[in-house]
Amino acid sequence: MPNQHIEGLLTRLHARFADSDTSPQQQALMQQLQAGINGSAAADGSLKTTAEMLLLELQDRHPVIAEALRELIEELGSIGI
Repeated sequence: MPNQHIEGLLTRLHARFADSDTSPQQQALMQQLQAGINGSAAADGSLKTTAEMLLLELQDRHPVIAEALRELIEELGSIGI
């Protein structure tokens, strides 16, 4: 089931995110991402956009988190979000 996979990716992402030094803006984007996924995100692209924004913020300083975000973005795309 795709939702279980997405929730697993989100849990992994959250664990890695919690162990890193992130900015308030990055934390806000992560909260938006979690809220969107937990709230049965609409297919309007806003959830994917939030994930992509967070990826841009983190890709240079946090490559492990960025990789988890890439996986999440791919999974969202595969289910049409």
